[in-house]
Amino acid sequence: MKSILLLILAIICFSCTTKTQQNESPKIGPEPDAISFLGTPLFSKPADSVALIKSDSVIALVESKAELTEDDYVTIGAQLVSTNRFKAAIDNYTQGLAKFPQSFKLYRHRGHRYLNLRQMDNALADLNKAEELIRSQPEVWEYDAAGKPTATYQHQIWYHIGLYYFLNKEYDKSASAYEKSYAACKEGKNKAGAGDWLYNAYQRSGQKDKIEALLKPFTLDFQIEDKEYPYYRRLLLYKGLIKPEELVDVNKPIADMSLIEVTKLYGLANWYAYQGDAAKAQELYKKVVGSANWQGFAVAAAEKDLAP
Repeated sequence: MKSILLLILAIICFSCTTKTQQNESPKIGPEPDAISFLGTPLFSKPADSVALIKSDSVIALVESKAELTEDDYVTIGAQLVSTNRFKAAIDNYTQGLAKFPQSFKLYRHRGHRYLNLRQMDNALADLNKAEELIRSQPEVWEYDAAGKPTATYQHQIWYHIGLYYFLNKEYDKSASAYEKSYAACKEGKNKAGAGDWLYNAYQRSGQKDKIEALLKPFTLDFQIEDKEYPYYRRLLLYKGLIKPEELVDVNKPIADMSLIEVTKLYGLANWYAYQGDAAKAQELYKKVVGSANWQGFAVAAAEKDLAP
């Protein structure tokens, strides 16, 4: 009788232990938005609650329409991106492309966001498709939320194709793309952005004979709305018009740096590399990749510079 009781107790204990183990399944953390080029999981920073409410109200208003247009999907995507919802933005552009499969606008924007998420093959496929679709078109402008024209689609498509090749370390192809992007520029910020990456592509592809002519327009009197625009400031450094300490405070903790400052810091790292100070360049690249603003292309480029 005693043996039977002991057996029953053993069965009950085993059953309870099994149920406890089943209930205590391993905790699974949130899925990263991307994996860096160094193999690090990347998570988007939560958006400010006020910004999120504002963004969602704009999205809700657009989605209340009976039929969404191609530009409606662009607007929704911009709102999602502004609140760090990059995967959701890609899903939105994909939905738009199901309705508008010949939209160079949606391919351009989705390709851009694939680059943010380090999905290189997807990015190039989309950007090449956008370029193919817009090739025979006249200039088409992009607009900000206030309706102000910001850049042509032609410029933006070639800009991001150039970035793909830069990140892939195919600097000749990057330079060729950025030459096209620069040629499609209509205002100061776009010229500075394309000009900066083109300068770096020239440096890395050995086309240094083209650098003097490229830098010539970028003076202290260059016509640009924002004189602190990071690419413009970087170009002034490359040209020798400002000193490294005038570009960015390298002693500021990376956690306290804005994306603008991180972008400047990457330019400074490149400047040291071109000056032959590889150790200082590596030190700054390592600092850049510690930024939480990993969606910035400066961070992605620094990851590539550090990757084996």
